[in-house]
Amino acid sequence: MSGVSLKPRAPFEARVDMAGITPAVTCSLTLRELEPLAVPYGARSVPLAELFFIESAPEGVLLIEIGDARLDGVGAGMTQGELIVDGTVGAWAGRGMTGGMLRIGGDAGDFLGAELSGGRIELGGSAGAWVGTASSGSRRGMSGGTIVIAGSAGAQAAARQRGGLIVIAGDAGERLATDMIAGTVSVGGAIGPLMGRGMRRGTIFASAVPDALPAGFIDTGAHELVAVSLMARRVPELSAMLKGWTLTRRIVGDTLMGGQGEVLVSA
Repeated sequence: MSGVSLKPRAPFEARVDMAGITPAVTCSLTLRELEPLAVPYGARSVPLAELFFIESAPEGVLLIEIGDARLDGVGAGMTQGELIVDGTVGAWAGRGMTGGMLRIGGDAGDFLGAELSGGRIELGGSAGAWVGTASSGSRRGMSGGTIVIAGSAGAQAAARQRGGLIVIAGDAGERLATDMIAGTVSVGGAIGPLMGRGMRRGTIFASAVPDALPAGFIDTGAHELVAVSLMARRVPELSAMLKGWTLTRRIVGDTLMGGQGEVLVSA
């Protein structure tokens, strides 16, 4: 399986829909065969070669050499391989991924990892709103896989999440984990108001008790939870967050919805 490098020929004048341009596609074709692939560009479609210089890259890798906030859907639908972006991307990056690795060096727009069911996304910067959530008109958010964000995330990250792991090193915006069904979220910084409203199950690791918790959350006090130390050992993404945790303050909710989700904070 060959590798492919895409380098923009010029700054984009309209939004580019990169959904479907994945390693499974690019690495199975020759460079000449890639040139005529149709790519939505604003209100029209253009050949891939009209927007990018297409060159060879390390085997199995799709490399976008210069990122741009107008590149939407980067890595959407990925099933295998590795996609690396040197810079920023737009909305819907990694949407519906079932496998593979998506590495983004800069920031990402809204809906990063929406409806992710497998694979891994690593973001070097910050993300917009609705990380790992459902697409418009759907009630099924992220159900598997891993999203690791080195910066912060916007509003409603993990909304309707049904599985998988989201790690946010920085802050999380308001309404984190709204209507969460299952899965795990870790936030290293501050969490905005109205976290967990409608939460049924799932776990949120927080560095401090979030402000303005909804009325349906009950503080059950400090506990010695063996599962936390085990998770710190077995899940590398959480090891730094949970290092040194002994007693854990456990907050349960959203009980107004019959929920038994939990927010865990080092006690």
